[in-house]
Amino acid sequence: MGTMVVGFRLGSDTKGRQATLVLTEAGVLHQSTGLLGMAPRPAKPHPPVTPDPHPVPRQAAELRRVYAALLARGYTRELIAPACVRLETDEYPLHDRPFGPYAPRPHPELIADFTGAAPAGPGSLEDALTAFYTVIGLTARPRTPFPSGTGRVPARIREALRTLAEGGALTSAPRRGPAWTVTATGVRLHTSTTSQTLNPSEAADLEAALTAWLHLQQRTVPGGR
Repeated sequence: MGTMVVGFRLGSDTKGRQATLVLTEAGVLHQSTGLLGMAPRPAKPHPPVTPDPHPVPRQAAELRRVYAALLARGYTRELIAPACVRLETDEYPLHDRPFGPYAPRPHPELIADFTGAAPAGPGSLEDALTAFYTVIGLTARPRTPFPSGTGRVPARIREALRTLAEGGALTSAPRRGPAWTVTATGVRLHTSTTSQTLNPSEAADLEAALTAWLHLQQRTVPGGR
């Protein structure tokens, strides 16, 4: 019978580690960690909170949160891009009260099958979740990555945050003198022996990149610090 899943695998060259997360159509979030190049070790799965009439969207929000948190911690190497795939593996039955003695147990076969079935090439977490929702018969709700109360956010900042959350980098245009690069892990300035004043367009690009980065930190760092 099999099951539909959506997941990804990110790695950190600095730490020499990898992390894999897989969300199933039953709303169970499976994960594994380990050294780069070695077989990952499955961890205890996270079942949906019960009772919950909409477990998958809530678990998808957790998948987004962990994805952004991993990027912020330096897991920027995309070993398996976010993808939605159908697995031949059947998911373990989920108890009505999936906690304590009824908590779901690690499912290494499911994670292994996901890593073998996931397509090669780049992919977006939002695109993968949208495909996952469609296949399992749910409607993906529009999502803004910004906290409530921020008002109308310029499109360039929304696009900048999307780039950072997906592991991309924001850079200044090629130019002489100081330059900058913004990623999920931090802000880096490139200096040289010359100095140059930013024009309004260049200043606006840097402002959008920094604003997106600060919003990302508020989502991934406890207390927004």
